[in-house]
Amino acid sequence: MNRRYDVLLCDADDTIFDFGRAEENAFALACEEMGLEATAERLALYSEINLGLWKLLEQGGITQKELRVYRFERFLASIGRGELDADKMSAAFVDALGRQSVPLDGAVAAVERWSRVLPVIIVTNGIAKVQHSRMDASPVKAFISGMVISEEVGAAKPDPKMIEAGMRLAGVTDKRCVLMLGDSLSSDMAAAANAGVDACWFNPKGAKNERGLPIRYTIGSLGEVDALLVGGEEAKK
Repeated sequence: MNRRYDVLLCDADDTIFDFGRAEENAFALACEEMGLEATAERLALYSEINLGLWKLLEQGGITQKELRVYRFERFLASIGRGELDADKMSAAFVDALGRQSVPLDGAVAAVERWSRVLPVIIVTNGIAKVQHSRMDASPVKAFISGMVISEEVGAAKPDPKMIEAGMRLAGVTDKRCVLMLGDSLSSDMAAAANAGVDACWFNPKGAKNERGLPIRYTIGSLGEVDALLVGGEEAKK
């Protein structure tokens, strides 16, 4: 069997882990800590605020340290409870999120299969404390060769430094031998494009590539990755 790539760089949230469920659980626990009711409407409001700030982080418009608290400041102000301690809610949420190791269906088995072919490195924009805690509690940990976390690198996807850090961790220097797998156009696929490596877009909802990014593979299920990892030298660029 010939390997087509020498390392698989893999996003964490919504590629391996079910971030929606994890966020919902952590939000409920954080609200309980603050004496708030965790309604579906409040979760949707928080999620919208949080997503917008993570997009701003990708653009370099905010630091992760600022994001952690600001999202709760905005949330509490939006529900008319701005007098509550946003720092306290942030700490409760981060602690709770670190205990949420909910994999997507079939993700653990998929990572195990991939790890038999080549090293799998997690490359994530997540908070270091959260990602280490979640990975330590997950069966996925046994099958990965390491993690690259934006907070520890000092850069966030789509910055190519994240891809380059993953390559160094795997001891790979040839960009033709690197595949980046992820669900986000703005972070994962853009990072791959910026670094000049092949991209595999995990796109189960069939979204459109509105950014026109150079994506080599688009898949609807993690089971499709297996066939992309092997092949002859002619399969490389």
